Parts: sequence; C-alpha cells; structure tokens
Amino acid sequence: MLALAFALPAQAQGPDTLIFGTTHERNSFAYAYSAEYLHQLCAEIRQRCQLQSLPGRRGAAMLADGSIAGELGRVREYLEKHPEYQRVEEPFITLRTYMFTRANRPQINHWSEVPAKVRTISYQRGVYYYQKRLEALQPHVQPHDVQTVSACLQMVLNERDQACLFDDGALSVESRALLSQGRLGHALDELNLHIYLGKDYAVLGPAIREAVRRLNAQGLKARLNKKYLTSP
Repeated sequence: MLALAFALPAQAQGPDTLIFGTTHERNSFAYAYSAEYLHQLCAEIRQRCQLQSLPGRRGAAMLADGSIAGELGRVREYLEKHPEYQRVEEPFITLRTYMFTRANRPQINHWSEVPAKVRTISYQRGVYYYQKRLEALQPHVQPHDVQTVSACLQMVLNERDQACLFDDGALSVESRALLSQGRLGHALDELNLHIYLGKDYAVLGPAIREAVRRLNAQGLKARLNKKYLTSP
C-alpha cells in the first residue's frame, strides 16, 4: 500500500483507497482522461485512489456525507452552491460544448441563436452548468434531462427534442458514431472543470493543489487532451 504523506482527520479515516466521483460515464472519453489524470495525481501525493462514475445527484450526496473524498469534473461555479467544499483552482480538464440537431434543421453556432432556432433541448442529467444555462432560457426553451449522452442524441434523432446539448468529453465511441446522422454547430463555449474535495478531506487540499500545478506544468493536461479529446 502506498503510504499517506499526511494524516487524515479522524472522521475521514477509512479504507486505504480514496474514492473520487465523476459524472462522466465509464465508456466516455472524459472518464478515461480523468482516470489517467487521477492515477498520475495520486502517484504524486503517494496515495492510492479510485475513480467512480456516479450520477450527478448521487455524487453530490456522497460528497456531502463523506462517502467519497472528492469529485472530478465540476464547474467553477459549483462552489457557489457548495461553499463548504474545497476547489482546486487550476482546472485539470477543458471540455467544449456543442448543440446537436437533426440534419433537416439549422446548426447552432452560438448561445444567442438558441431561442430562435430550437424550442426543446435535451441534456445529460446532473450537469449543473447545463441545467443553469438552459433554465435561464425559459420559457423560450424547454429543457429535458436524460440519463446519458447517447439518450440525448437519440432524443433528437427520434424527433422527441429539437437539440441535444453535450460536451466532447461525454462522448463515447458509440455516441460519437451518432453525430454523423445529424448536424453539429461550432463549439458554444469551453468548460474548465475542477477537482473538488469534501469538507472532511480538506487536509488533502495543499498537496493536491501543488500536484495539479506541477502536473499541468509538466504537460500532463495537454498530453491527455490530445490523447482523448479529439474534435467531434
């Protein structure tokens, strides 16, 4: 077992492996990216870690009750909702968001075009950024949350919704294949995603922050981006 370089508080003691959650599915490109990043990060702080794919609300609940040490992949604004957590300021991954529409509908290249071009939009359940962004467009746009990105794309192809909002990291080999059946606009924006630590694991913060800074400076983020996040 790899030894801890610091002592955890009594309430945070547990198995010899720190569990981190992510909302990305196990077969997604972002999950593979995050798992490799976490492996390198935990080697830097001499700790054994494990990544679990968790639905957004379940991951939030597990972080709140201390069942997991932290989460990989929450947006910067997540701290506004949960000020009790620690955010690692330097992002570990940057994803691009897109709108997918049917082949017979216009593509969407900017957020300002959304209300004029579509009325109903699917997005993956538990993604806080998408939820807040689409809620701000109501009542002009009606958002629907679905379980997976594949389901989101299928909602459009089956003509149940007019657009699907997703990020390139959420794609898998299978869901990427669906993109050829519709239209994809330009990237709407970039999402810098962060590592968050639960309040019982705050003692890990300084070591993780320094390790993230060091790994990014060594080019880990750039290498993993090139390896996993090719343009859709």
